Amino acid sequence: RVRLLLADGVGLGKTIQAGLIASELIARRRAHRILIAAPSGPLLTQWRHEMRDRFAQSFTPITSAAELWDLRCAHPSGANPFDRVALCLTSLDFAKQDHVLEELDRSTWDLVIIDEAHHCAANAEPSHRRRLAEVLARRSDALLLLTATPHDGHDAHFASLIALLDPSLVDGLGGFSGRDYRRHVIRRLKSHIRDPATGAHLFRPRIVQPIKVDVNGPEHEPIRAFHRALSAFAVPRLRRSGDGLAFVSLLKRSVSTIAACLATLRVVLDRLDPTASPEPRAAIAERSRALRAWRRRATRFGGLSAADEASQQAIEIESMAESLRARPDPAPSALLALGLAALAHDPKLATLAQEIRLIRLDHPRANILIYTEYTASQAAAADALSNAMGIAGPILTIGGQDTDIARATAAENFSSRDQQILISTDALAEGLNLHRHCHHLIHLDLPYNPNRLEQRNGRIDRYGQRHDPEIRYLYIPGTFEENLLLHLIAKYEKARAVLDVMPDTIGLTANPDDYGKPLTGGLSEDPADLFKPDHDPIRSLDRAAADTSPETVAALLRDIDRAYEAFDRMALSHGWFGAQGFNAGRAALTDAMRATTINPATPDLAAFVRGAIAAHTGAQVPEHGPIPLPKPWLTGLAELPGIDMARATFTDDINASLLNRSHPLVIRALPLNTW
Repeated sequence: RVRLLLADGVGLGKTIQAGLIASELIARRRAHRILIAAPSGPLLTQWRHEMRDRFAQSFTPITSAAELWDLRCAHPSGANPFDRVALCLTSLDFAKQDHVLEELDRSTWDLVIIDEAHHCAANAEPSHRRRLAEVLARRSDALLLLTATPHDGHDAHFASLIALLDPSLVDGLGGFSGRDYRRHVIRRLKSHIRDPATGAHLFRPRIVQPIKVDVNGPEHEPIRAFHRALSAFAVPRLRRSGDGLAFVSLLKRSVSTIAACLATLRVVLDRLDPTASPEPRAAIAERSRALRAWRRRATRFGGLSAADEASQQAIEIESMAESLRARPDPAPSALLALGLAALAHDPKLATLAQEIRLIRLDHPRANILIYTEYTASQAAAADALSNAMGIAGPILTIGGQDTDIARATAAENFSSRDQQILISTDALAEGLNLHRHCHHLIHLDLPYNPNRLEQRNGRIDRYGQRHDPEIRYLYIPGTFEENLLLHLIAKYEKARAVLDVMPDTIGLTANPDDYGKPLTGGLSEDPADLFKPDHDPIRSLDRAAADTSPETVAALLRDIDRAYEAFDRMALSHGWFGAQGFNAGRAALTDAMRATTINPATPDLAAFVRGAIAAHTGAQVPEHGPIPLPKPWLTGLAELPGIDMARATFTDDINASLLNRSHPLVIRALPLNTW
């Protein structure tokens, strides 16, 4: 069975690969009912357009309760609405609902495609998306999991994805049963893709530049004072089991921008009410469990949606406020005053402006994409760049709070005009292509997971990029952010040990002995320890030692070739347009081709369809222009490119370039006994 994890790098066309596999299974009569499940938003629209325009497959979207209700009302009472749709497109978050999942569990599919499948990996906490993936894997014959970031640094999460393809490949303890799982994984990077005629690379090489933010000058004394005071305030509380996790968020925000940290501090101080009675222990324990769950999600995915981030922040703020009510402390007010004094000297924002000026020296009209995790940092960066000297052009912002229309408009403007700066949160980290007018990206802060960095990088490092994509990320040495960077490197190296090949995401490596260092392990209650690391575990990556075409990749490609050869030998309809004809009714098909003067060995599909229409209608078919279609052929052709339903015609010059072996018109052109 075709059960594969398509794990090619970001921008290598996994959507097209899945469409090719689906079309081949349709042509071989192995797939009639197909379900595509993808994250909601622009990705769903992209899937529908790609399958319609490139493969002539018109998928019916069921992404809302209204669409499901309309389908249910159009069929007999009690019928499963999903049984009435052969080609279905749905969203992960809609399908994971209990009442929808029940219907899916009563249906079966020849092929299921799950996009961004890393969202369906098993975690310590049961998730609705994981339950959905398990149901779809169980109710499908062929299964395609698509993700450019299959390994998030946790072997058990990656093994859980492989278990969806074949449970016998894992040992039940979070590990693998041998190395058989490799034959289910197709993974290539951009550096492996070459022009078959010339051998030249088809993708531009990526340039990754880690940027250390300088905080050692005399003008940075307010910054150092703020970070030391924050460390003295937060670190002792990190060791308390009840509320420690909440104070990590202050450290994380402080190394994004000072403004992001102060925004949280202000809300915490506003929530302090000395007259309020202490919360019950059960409520504190429940909030602590919720914080741990949010932290696991953020660590796994590198970021959260706007709604999830708001929920997490609300819990963190309430947890910090309750902790300070239980143990009154004047430190937050003093910390806020130090932060306000440091606000005008934020080194991250100054370095960001300086990097943009350096880019514009060589590329005056360059578009620049900036990513940040926090809305407050986004606003602070937009304000700082608007007032910075030597930075021209409009500054756009987009985040999870914006509507889909606003996101699409901003992305379209950024992709069609020059000299623009787009500051985005992770709302635009997946699925959109911004490479047409941009090859510069700056990460203002670091997420918890390297996969989030790679998803962001993929917005500009894609097929069709005409310049070397330049990736910069900023980090403050000697602070919590250096520990976070070491944490990212450790996860990256762990993923590389399993997958063998990884894109250059971080541009740095570290001493393996330091991989097990806790995220907050290097922080001390003594503020003097900040900005004075006793040793530097992070070092430059030796790119010369990295083979761009390792033997593991060559072996993988050989395995793929062998798999294709075996698949061809076993396929029921192998060679259906070859010299041997179609196995089921091949004589009739060959006769049909000969009757239309088409060579079965090298068919011209457009000419074959024209000949079949002429034979069916008994009328002469024009060589160019609109071609009349037999009325019985029209069923199921609505919305396909080139089809004019009102006039029952299709435009030859459009469809000639789109016809493929599973195109509905080609199937209709076959004799009935071969359908």
